Amino acid sequence: KLDSLPNLIDYVRPLFPPVSNSGIITSAGDIAMKSNLVRSGYGLSGEGVKIGVISNSYNTILGNPAATDVANGDLPGAGNPVNSTPVQVLKDYPFGVQTDEGRAMLQIVHDIVPKANLAFRTGFISPGDMAQGIVALKNNNCNVIVDDVTFITEPFFQDGIVAKAVDNVAAQGVSYFSSAGNFGNKSYAGTFTPAPAPNGMIGSAHNFGGGDIFQSLTLTPGNYVVVLQWQDSIYSQGQVSTGTSNDLDIYLTADNGITLFGFNRNNLSGDPLEVLSFTVGGSVPQNASLLITRAAGSSNVNFKYIIFRGEGSITEYNTGTSTIVGQANAAGAMAVGAVLYSNTPAYGVNPPSVASFSSIGGTPVNGVVRNKPDLCAPNGGNTTVYMGGVNIDADAFPNFFGTSAAAPHAAGVAALLMEGKQKFYNQTMTPAQVRSVMQSTADDMGAPGFDYSTGAGFTNADAALRTFAAPTPEIVSLNIPVSASPGTMTFTVTVDGNFLTSNSQIIFRGQPLPTTIINNNQLQATVPTFNGNPPVQIFNPSITPNTNDGGYSDTLYFFSPIKKKLVVVADNKAKKYGEDVPAFTATVTVDGQDPSSLG
Repeated sequence: KLDSLPNLIDYVRPLFPPVSNSGIITSAGDIAMKSNLVRSGYGLSGEGVKIGVISNSYNTILGNPAATDVANGDLPGAGNPVNSTPVQVLKDYPFGVQTDEGRAMLQIVHDIVPKANLAFRTGFISPGDMAQGIVALKNNNCNVIVDDVTFITEPFFQDGIVAKAVDNVAAQGVSYFSSAGNFGNKSYAGTFTPAPAPNGMIGSAHNFGGGDIFQSLTLTPGNYVVVLQWQDSIYSQGQVSTGTSNDLDIYLTADNGITLFGFNRNNLSGDPLEVLSFTVGGSVPQNASLLITRAAGSSNVNFKYIIFRGEGSITEYNTGTSTIVGQANAAGAMAVGAVLYSNTPAYGVNPPSVASFSSIGGTPVNGVVRNKPDLCAPNGGNTTVYMGGVNIDADAFPNFFGTSAAAPHAAGVAALLMEGKQKFYNQTMTPAQVRSVMQSTADDMGAPGFDYSTGAGFTNADAALRTFAAPTPEIVSLNIPVSASPGTMTFTVTVDGNFLTSNSQIIFRGQPLPTTIINNNQLQATVPTFNGNPPVQIFNPSITPNTNDGGYSDTLYFFSPIKKKLVVVADNKAKKYGEDVPAFTATVTVDGQDPSSLG
């Protein structure tokens, strides 16, 4: 039990900063999403697609680390043998050093689509400036944009200036991805239900249930930012004539209202928003309560608060726990949740499991609840940018955790899809088509279908490409029964391979054999008797109008190739002046024999 509130809280001035959606936990995501298979199986690399990243900063850390990343191949630019086009920096953070999280996001994108053109624009100055940045990236020919920024002052219950900018560029053909947020279920929502306020307070208190006006919390030591918003007119969003007609306030208390802490303003005719910032001292979790009051107005408005910073838990009346807000909740955005890369089928975990910090959906916008997040993607992999995360793989590189890392993974897959559609169909994918394909092929993570924690499921790049193109197969090995004597008898061969389809065929000496599909990596066929050492391949029939998908694998043989002496001797020819040049011919022998006799 707390002796007094001041022992719990060090007072700090409430600020209105953007909150980065990085850090807490996550990805070696290329393997987890199977985007590496897409590059190999379809010959895709992001060429012809431009991706814009919006985050805090790109290259503000001293020592020009971006140049080092280019030199090491972690980013495109001069000297990069795969992509010499440098990142286009429209505007970096101008007010000092940030963590350069945008550079880490760009490294993830570059890993997935190494030939894509990349751009960066800071989104950390203000909501209005970020909205301008979204439009600027679109005007600089970005086909895909991804951000990891949350402004705590952007409205919860309607689309703000950033969300409207997202919808604007999405309507013009940009596939927009936004990190869902790292706020888990640290939220409460309800409709204001008036009850008597504590003695000495003006107005009414919210009845959380059964007449209880105090909601219990457990707060671990650290810094906190709690934001309360309610559904009303917003002055700063252009609703100048009204602004809010209700004034809600939020207080923290350790003794049921005897001592209250909160920096509450008169909100009438302004924005329906309050920010509660504080620090919990000590080394052990503390118990406290929240009190929400209506100091002015008479409407029983819908309201929500979110713990944007701090590891607090709501221990009673825990309803309305959605935390996806702002542009991540925009209709035009694809909100991306986070899965630790090692918690995926590629690493032995099936179904994938969502990270506990990954924000969940369900916040209504203008009364409509949108299906957010749209899907999940991996996080926790390596970059060269250190942001304070735990080094979970004990190697030389920092791990990048959070939905900030998940969102660029999904954006990279979108670029592969867009390049593939152009390559195989000469068509441009719309944002709606990108969303539909990625959601319909995602690996389900919970109950079948959509849910507010995982969306449609975990991104599967290979499954997405297979909806409209066939990969080029790869042959790995020929497995021959021990009792078989190839050539002298009929036998069944099992062919191991990659990038197989339901139409894959085993090709024997240029001709297809009746083929049985064993699994995703094995085929079987009966081999007849034969002479010599015939080649064996896998063939995937094309399914696209351009017929440039699928095709033949490389070649394996039943016997180790025997080195032979090939001799080509040009036949002597002569011509007189004015005569036509005679046809050139040659005599070819293999180990001294006519090759046609070797079978």
